[in-house]
Amino acid sequence: MSAVRILHLYPRELGINGDAGNVAVLVRRLEWRGLTAEVFTKGIGDPMPTNVDLVHIGTGQAAAQRAVHADLVGSTGALREIADDGVPMVAITAGWQLFGRELELADGTVLEGVGILPSRARLVNDRVIGEITGRGPDGALVAGFENHGAVTTLLDGASPVMTVSKGFGNACRDEVSGPRIDGVRDGVNLGTNIHGPFLPMNPSFADELLTAALARKGAALPEADDRIRAVDELARKAREAIVGRVGR
Repeated sequence: MSAVRILHLYPRELGINGDAGNVAVLVRRLEWRGLTAEVFTKGIGDPMPTNVDLVHIGTGQAAAQRAVHADLVGSTGALREIADDGVPMVAITAGWQLFGRELELADGTVLEGVGILPSRARLVNDRVIGEITGRGPDGALVAGFENHGAVTTLLDGASPVMTVSKGFGNACRDEVSGPRIDGVRDGVNLGTNIHGPFLPMNPSFADELLTAALARKGAALPEADDRIRAVDELARKAREAIVGRVGR
């Protein structure tokens, strides 16, 4: 089988909070299963690769969002074609905000989004920083670190990644109304405010993305080996340690 081609968008501008670890864990979990991966990066001005199997975009400051915005929106057509072809995508905070339908900056300027994820974000003059925990739809513990200053609204009845137990998720302090949630799920695509980074701390999502990527190639994700089981146990202990610090 050919290598799984992973596209990492704007790693220089949108690569803080350990986001490169998300790509690294995808590569390693493939390699430990006897599969190969190729990582391609796109920076400002680079052509958009289209023959890809999985897409990742990380987070950064508002200045970084402005810096990549025009280039990213210029690639909207190519990205939507990739998404329409069933390629799974994972977007972290600032990248997720740009992958939504629009982003309102703190000064009221509204930036057009790529529109791949059904959400709208609004930057506010506030910031939440700290560990976050919650439960996915299957009841599994999800945990990590959040660092953002945005209120994100899900559109068209979209589902979140998790219901928040401790932390803020898509809200920002006093902007909470109703149950707190984090992230968005739309088919095989995910957006989240969780750093830490997200996938090493919550490896079931990594395997979910890899399963979708391989399915497009007519293949299944092989069973985990002892190395994967060992790191998954470390991730479980790390999530439980966060719960121990912040409570349930």
